Amino acid sequence: MRNTAHMLEKFNKTLAIWMSELNMFTLNQLLAKPSPTSWSLGQVYGHLIEETNWYNGQVQISLNDIENVNVASTRKAKKLFENAWFPNERIPDDPLIADKVKQTTSVDRLKSDLEKLKSDTNLIWDIIKKAESYGKSEHPGMGYLNFFEWLQYSEMHLRHRLRQKNRIEDFLNSK
Repeated sequence: MRNTAHMLEKFNKTLAIWMSELNMFTLNQLLAKPSPTSWSLGQVYGHLIEETNWYNGQVQISLNDIENVNVASTRKAKKLFENAWFPNERIPDDPLIADKVKQTTSVDRLKSDLEKLKSDTNLIWDIIKKAESYGKSEHPGMGYLNFFEWLQYSEMHLRHRLRQKNRIEDFLNSK
């Protein structure tokens, strides 16, 4: 299996960027949206926390369900993992999506949620070291992923959203 320790280190470094840079923003800045149909920075943070927790749940499923161990991921997933980066494509703002992503209510809450996310992710990967077998769980658009792919996907998602964070910061700095 690929170098899980290296991937966990990469995940922790990328998450550390999000954690340290959160200190640069006030609650009002976290709530500000560049447009009515776009996300605020607080929504991006909330999205990352929610999605990464879901990915961690998928890791646990893949450890307990060996039924799909031989089911392949999609070609799109294979290319994504090969490149180790999401394509630099911007999905047009959708007001329905922007309204569904929860707004944050507290900087301290985001900080504690990020700390818990880091702790939970690292605990899961301690469990993986002891796993004797593993399977895969299904990603809605990528097919079946194993635990390593879920970790890699988590880190790539965190890194990909840094682009969105930078765009929102540009908006905040222009105000």
